[in-house]
Amino acid sequence: MDAELAVWDRLKGCFTADDIGVCYYRYPIVDQQNDDLDREADFVLLHRRYGLAVIECKGYQIDHIEAIEGARWSLNGTTQDHAAPYSQARDQGFRIRSPMMREPSLADERGNCHIAMTPIVALPNITREEWEERGFSDGPSAPRVILRDDLTASSLREVFESLPGDTELTTEQYADARAVLGGGQAISNDRGPVLSEEDTKAGLYETVEKGLKRFDERQEEIGIQIPDGPQQIRGIAGSGKTALLARKAAAMHANHPDWRIAITFNTRSLYQTIQNSVERFYADFGGGEPDWERLEVLHGWGGKSEHGMYYKIAQDAGVTPHHVGSAQDEFGDGGPGELLEACCQQLVDDAPIQERYDAILIDEAQDMEPAFYEMCYEALKPPKRLIWAYDEAQNLTSLSAPSPKHIFGTDDEGEPAVDLRSSYPGGIQKSHIMRKSYRTPRSVLMLAHVFGMGLTSDRGAVQAITTQDGWEDIGYEVLEGDFRRTGEPVSIRRPTEHSPHPLSDNPEAKPFVGFDSFEEKADELVAVADAIAWDVQDHGLDPEDVLAIPLGPIRNIRSIGRRLADLLAERSLDANLVWNGNKSVFAKQDEVTISGVNRAKGNEAASVYLLNLEYLEDPYWHDNRVSPRNEAFVGMTRTRAWCQMTGTGDKNGVFNELERLVESVTDENPVLTFPAPEPTDLENEIGSDETIATTIDQF
Repeated sequence: MDAELAVWDRLKGCFTADDIGVCYYRYPIVDQQNDDLDREADFVLLHRRYGLAVIECKGYQIDHIEAIEGARWSLNGTTQDHAAPYSQARDQGFRIRSPMMREPSLADERGNCHIAMTPIVALPNITREEWEERGFSDGPSAPRVILRDDLTASSLREVFESLPGDTELTTEQYADARAVLGGGQAISNDRGPVLSEEDTKAGLYETVEKGLKRFDERQEEIGIQIPDGPQQIRGIAGSGKTALLARKAAAMHANHPDWRIAITFNTRSLYQTIQNSVERFYADFGGGEPDWERLEVLHGWGGKSEHGMYYKIAQDAGVTPHHVGSAQDEFGDGGPGELLEACCQQLVDDAPIQERYDAILIDEAQDMEPAFYEMCYEALKPPKRLIWAYDEAQNLTSLSAPSPKHIFGTDDEGEPAVDLRSSYPGGIQKSHIMRKSYRTPRSVLMLAHVFGMGLTSDRGAVQAITTQDGWEDIGYEVLEGDFRRTGEPVSIRRPTEHSPHPLSDNPEAKPFVGFDSFEEKADELVAVADAIAWDVQDHGLDPEDVLAIPLGPIRNIRSIGRRLADLLAERSLDANLVWNGNKSVFAKQDEVTISGVNRAKGNEAASVYLLNLEYLEDPYWHDNRVSPRNEAFVGMTRTRAWCQMTGTGDKNGVFNELERLVESVTDENPVLTFPAPEPTDLENEIGSDETIATTIDQF
């Protein structure tokens, strides 16, 4: 470990701002054909000029190496009698480079890869004089090495300058190789040619779906690192948290196949999405089928047909798990979230929870209550790798997720029992913020945030982020104003680099968001049915790429959904009313999805229709203004491209508010202005926590 950290420290210091490249420490890798291959490469360097270098680090002293004969190193005084570090690095390099050869820009017609790959052995405890005296540098087959003398910035540069291969990668080649190395192929769909007309929604959306997707530096960092304890990931809507957790789970499984790992979530229909993502990422690291006995994908509660997190932990504790009916009998009526909280709290208070897992990852953590976290924490072996990812604005009852202090409490001195400040040894941060949104276009996201908080409402803000730091945490710039001066105007904008949507610069794709109001509900439904038919029949979108979300109470949602389904049938389109089917299935092939916002949460579609907006201001259905605004926010951010909102009735405050906001956010460079809210007037103040944003070592 000391030898590796010494080399890592020097590697980070030998490059300058003029270098274009990335270096990974302990890059996960599995090779099903080679059981001797380590499950991680010590260092992987991709550089635009030097190509791909894989470095195997050994802490040997010179007396540990008796002889080097070809690939075989005979050893003395170590835990092994022999080793093959150069072959190890070479085989890892071929395995890492293999998927790059599937990219057209990185291979020629004969299948030769344009990326030069060089294996290197790092020996930081051996000097060049010692190495040469033993004759290890002689002969054409002498391994390429980094010795103690090379661990200066200038000497390391000379090592890399001397690497074979003199063809610098083009900008496109480097970007594609970088994307593959960062897991891009695993999050990309079918990479075939775009088959639809490029000026149709189908063609535009195909370019999004069929491009080689890329994790950004922060996503890569979080997705590949394994913390030695709890970790919190706070991400804005569309920032890729689910894919990131899937990659982290796959990396853990690749590195530690003996670990018991669970990834858990709240929305049942996410099950297949998460399992498929884990499978793709594990394959990306070189594995075949994951061992699903060791790597479990579990709904938060579970049931008779599919075990869940609570279900399994209760069984391990020797307790008969509750189902919804028995929970209602014991704890009274309540929603599924309240009942699950009561079940988990009972388990935490009364049962001997077994330390079964080495790591538990929680997606959609904003939907989980403190007792669920406590239950998972107690089910972990030391060092308690509980990793949870949440979006503060995805809970349907509050824009705030519970803080670690609220979840785990404090110690006798009032300090957080689970402290997420600072970092673990090796620099792995305990808490991250992800500001970039890839899924939701900038105009839709800005509208969703400001409308979801009611910042421009005639009735005043409903809830709000009340600090400049808080807005910056979710990717905004405060251009003018001071949040401390309540009532005075504040202006914000969202830089394009924080909303790098693939269609953002394509005028054919705009506008991404719109709003229409109608005098009668029948007129609204006919207009939505016509628009959906236009999306599918004229613009070529697959029916399952269209999602309609009526807002309102359950009986209204289902009534409106059935009426819309009948209108779609008249237009030769089938509809999937999600409440009629399997709770683990959301979208069905060749069917337009119609869902309430609760089931839609966690899912997405190319084109989203948000209906029944008048519901937001109907006092009959609400005892607060927060929940309906959050429902609107969640509905808007389900889109991957287009969102159309509709409502019925006279022009009212909400409709006027939406029309003004839509006009503002669809400007070329949108800026939104609103009065700095008075915290005491809010139903919910959204504060900034002590999380720390970091970046990967990028040069």
